[in-house]
Amino acid sequence: MILDKLKVGNIIVEISAKSPERILNLLWNSGIKSKNIVKIDITTIRLEIEYNDYNEVVGAVKRCGGKIKIISKNGWVFLISRLKRQISLVLGLLIFIIGIFYLSTYIWSIDIQTGNNLSPYQVRKELKKIGIEPGIKKSKIDVYNIEDKAADINSDILWIRARVEGSTLKIVIEEKVNPPKPISDTSGDCVAKVGGEIKRVFVSSGTSNVSPGDFVNAGDVLIKGMQGKEGEEYEVPAKGIVIANTFYEKEMEVQVSGSKLEKTGKRGRDIYVSFFGRKIYLKKAINNFKYYDKIEDEKGFIKTTTYFERAEKEVNLDKEEAIKTATEQLTKSFERTLSNDYKIADKDVYTEDIGEGKLRVKVTFVVEQDIASVS
Repeated sequence: MILDKLKVGNIIVEISAKSPERILNLLWNSGIKSKNIVKIDITTIRLEIEYNDYNEVVGAVKRCGGKIKIISKNGWVFLISRLKRQISLVLGLLIFIIGIFYLSTYIWSIDIQTGNNLSPYQVRKELKKIGIEPGIKKSKIDVYNIEDKAADINSDILWIRARVEGSTLKIVIEEKVNPPKPISDTSGDCVAKVGGEIKRVFVSSGTSNVSPGDFVNAGDVLIKGMQGKEGEEYEVPAKGIVIANTFYEKEMEVQVSGSKLEKTGKRGRDIYVSFFGRKIYLKKAINNFKYYDKIEDEKGFIKTTTYFERAEKEVNLDKEEAIKTATEQLTKSFERTLSNDYKIADKDVYTEDIGEGKLRVKVTFVVEQDIASVS
């Protein structure tokens, strides 16, 4: 047989026993060929034998109470064995790649973006009626057909944009917007959008109902939609600008002593695919972190979970400096929320010791703004 002819090879073994010469005699008497015999020490010899005789040699060594160790091996039989392992690995990898490719030909999730009136659930139900749902083959999806059927799916839809991205079908919907109701320009009062302290009043139409220094609440009338002498008043659209000091608060906690958790820069990552709620890991992180943050990315076919290690760090900050830094951070954060016509006139800083080395820093911002709004 061809396979039997390929089962040839040589093995160099190291034998340890009280009497290695006795083992050699046993091998020779059994007709086992050996060569390149080297005496290592009084109890150890090294020799080369054929692959087919290995099991008999092991038996002879054990009968003599010795030990045997393989030093090296060569020949066709070992080459074929290595090739088998490599072929199995390559085949396994090939099957995995084919499996991933096959699964990527299907849509496994539908991402729907809607406006204010339609819910993704409604759209998902309508898509299901026309056969569009997770598990459908990409080849069966005609995105242009979905876009053409926009009006049939729901009368509130103005247009649909459908695109296949990876294993996700992304649906973006623009809804029809009803025209706004016309606002009467013949009457109406200007009321306060928010509460505050009146600073300046500029009336272009109507009659001022407040003066500088007055405090008003949201909804209070600032400019009346009335004009004319007493007894001869007539309605007009109230128009004007009312500048007031308004008040906003922002706060944050600051660690000034004790210990806090900070990122160390070390991280681990799980990489997996998900089928019908079950996770199949391509890479599993060994998470030995005592404290960590976890970020999950479930977009696309291949999903990840990243772990960021956090470690305790001793904190000993100057209290006044920490309050100053926190105030600056809160101010910058608040300024990003303001439009150009808002102006920070003043701010008050309050601090509170909340224990465990932490302070609560609260900043009250005094903001000048136009608070007039037509009712």
